[in-house]
Amino acid sequence: MIRRFLHPCPHHCGALDPPAVYRDVSFAEQVSPDQVHLLAVLEPLVPAGARLLHVGVGASAVARQLSPRVAWIEGITVVQAEVAAAPPLANYRVSMVNKYGPGLGTLPGPFDVVVDNNPGSFACCRAHFSGMMDHYARLLAPGGRLVTEARGARWSQVGGITLRWRHWRAEGRSRGLSAEKLDSTVWALRRR
Repeated sequence: MIRRFLHPCPHHCGALDPPAVYRDVSFAEQVSPDQVHLLAVLEPLVPAGARLLHVGVGASAVARQLSPRVAWIEGITVVQAEVAAAPPLANYRVSMVNKYGPGLGTLPGPFDVVVDNNPGSFACCRAHFSGMMDHYARLLAPGGRLVTEARGARWSQVGGITLRWRHWRAEGRSRGLSAEKLDSTVWALRRR
């Protein structure tokens, strides 16, 4: 809370296409604990033949585990090492796209599942965070889910956005999405 007070996320950063402000380590060779848990909860819920968008691919754990049973996995990251470490799977592509920029809206949806375990953690401003959430809502197929994990949603670098369950639910409601707790720490917003 002190961090948010001392370094609040600005309303607008002033950029039309904001540069990435990711200041964390590369996860190209490791999988974060929140992503491990999210994947364990998500795996049985992903239908065969689904199309997924994985935001912040890290070590491509989602692709490695789910690619045998899904139709397509689109991955995005702002870390070049994560693109370089992506496995050569026939139904997987990783691109350098900043989720807070306009490039997110150009991805080839719709997606049955969008995975983002750090939705606001690296936001440049509230306006671009809101734009990202709008893009996610539009990219979801009917019945599709946007999925996050509480540890990642609650964490942010200085100036980012920290999300609690009530914020997550409100973000979904404002876009016509229904909030669900898939377990105590894995949250989803589902398109009706």
